[in-house]
Amino acid sequence: MARKSINTTLDVDLYSKIQILALKVSAEKQTKINANDLIEEGMKLIIDKYEGTENKA
Repeated sequence: MARKSINTTLDVDLYSKIQILALKVSAEKQTKINANDLIEEGMKLIIDKYEGTENKA
């Protein structure tokens, strides 16, 4: 998947939690997971949630 560089502002505490979670997931899976990967995963979940809602209506 191609990536696009963007600039956005995020809640500091929320971003810190994502960074810590990325470190924990990386250690558990023994593979490199970074905060961006988790943010993208969350974005996909939101898209699925709301597109699924539209399709059911």
